[in-house]
Amino acid sequence: MLRSAPTLLTASVSGFALCFSFLGGCSIFGGDDGSGGTSPTGSGGSAGAAGEGGAAGSGTSSSSSSGMPVECTDHTTLDETNCSLLKQDCKSEGEVCVPAGTVTQCVYETGIKGVGASCSDNKECSAGLMCVFYVCAPICCQSQSQAFCGSGKCNVNINLGSKSVWACNFAKSCTLFGNDCPENQQCRLGDPQQELALCAPASDMPSPEGGPCEYLNDCGANQICSGKVCRYSCSLADWQSKDPGEGGCPKGPPAQTCNAVSPNFGVCAL
Repeated sequence: MLRSAPTLLTASVSGFALCFSFLGGCSIFGGDDGSGGTSPTGSGGSAGAAGEGGAAGSGTSSSSSSGMPVECTDHTTLDETNCSLLKQDCKSEGEVCVPAGTVTQCVYETGIKGVGASCSDNKECSAGLMCVFYVCAPICCQSQSQAFCGSGKCNVNINLGSKSVWACNFAKSCTLFGNDCPENQQCRLGDPQQELALCAPASDMPSPEGGPCEYLNDCGANQICSGKVCRYSCSLADWQSKDPGEGGCPKGPPAQTCNAVSPNFGVCAL
């Protein structure tokens, strides 16, 4: 998962947090550690991802990407007494429902960009969307990921201090060890079962190889957070002949070996 920047207050995305169940107990791209963000007061800024497993929010319904209503409760931990992020049920024309501290509130916004449009700030996106990895993406429920996100995943958990909101992830896929991500983004193995690597901005709390981590992008390019320690991903077929970051493992001392996490890739370990 990705550590998220202070969402809604800044256009920075350096705080995304990526976490994975096979390495550290987090759900795939899931959850919020409460460490990366500040309580928002409006809808500006771009969103990030964080920690492990979203708690249930208030029950709401929404139209999915197919236009059909979807009932779900796990899109946010905010108190939605004032308005619903999914229903967008503000009373006045021109108002949109956005996070505000531990609750939601109706504010006047003029964003018109739809799903998949490029962005650098939440205010550019239409109601019910947030700017995630420079793309306008829907708020979503993990239990109904495909309904909201289509081919994407509902695995970006936007850190709002003690609260959080889930949004779709349309991050660019990349070639592990290939360095083919956009500028200021890094490639990391995201889904080992599908051997899917994804581009994402670095965390706002980077850690060196062997250093402590909570989320995948606390670590550098071609690394993962394994057992809360940053370790290189490695190529099972030829890791012994490659350098760290290119498919190999640190030679020490102490030397590390490549332990399989998928048919072709592994994680370096002591």
